[in-house]
Amino acid sequence: MQAPFCKDCFTGTLRGDVMPVGIEQTVHNVSSYVSLPPDGAQSLGTVVIISDALGWDLRNTRVLADAYARRVPCKVLVPDFNIGTSLPEKFLTLTDALPTANIFTKIWTYVRLVPALLRFLLYNRYAVAAPRVTSFFHALREELGPSGKIGVAGFCWGGLYAIRLTHLSPPLVNGAFTAHSSLVSVPADIEKVKDYTPLSIANGDDDEYLGRAKMETVMRLLRDRERHEVVVYEGAKHGFAVRGDIGDPKQKERGEGSEGQAVGWFRRWMA
Repeated sequence: MQAPFCKDCFTGTLRGDVMPVGIEQTVHNVSSYVSLPPDGAQSLGTVVIISDALGWDLRNTRVLADAYARRVPCKVLVPDFNIGTSLPEKFLTLTDALPTANIFTKIWTYVRLVPALLRFLLYNRYAVAAPRVTSFFHALREELGPSGKIGVAGFCWGGLYAIRLTHLSPPLVNGAFTAHSSLVSVPADIEKVKDYTPLSIANGDDDEYLGRAKMETVMRLLRDRERHEVVVYEGAKHGFAVRGDIGDPKQKERGEGSEGQAVGWFRRWMA
């Protein structure tokens, strides 16, 4: 069985160049970050971001939500599907320092990180978290009605849920996007994707979870289905769509590429 995390789940760069502009609200009984389209823009609908294990309050994720809200344009929700058990930002700074740390620092770092990691695994295993996610989308669909347009974007931990939302009949979302999904069962999860729920996948060419062999299978299963797409980013590491270093031209290009991919997908299927 594949491990629930890989080394790249806890690495990356925190955005310090821009601050989130949305607000926090309770949406369908879930604490959520809410970002609205610019004044005067005609919203195409609502996009829900299912975050990675670093959670709804990670600055990078909120800035990405703001970008979707501005560029699609649409209302964007980032619910706390981890109910307060997301991994803290310190995972990024502490794990980044591990390769050069001495043995005593490494031991102390693991002592600090393991309790939060175990808590996340306990409260966010699929059997427990899936009902939280699905019930939120049911409530949102009821709120917006059958004509309301809903998109979903899932990253790493959240990617599995985004993909499995495309299995549902009747559909709860009008379009789905995912980048560097983890714990996806290939080919089973891909074979169950319904054609009436368009799915866009962004992934690196040798991701820790969806490696080359799995991605070849994913592309084979989806390439002849017109309402789905798969884009592979050469050299992109797991987490590139959210935590890539914008100071590195190549990482910035990959991150901006996946953002544009998602924006284009939602514009197409929520219009």
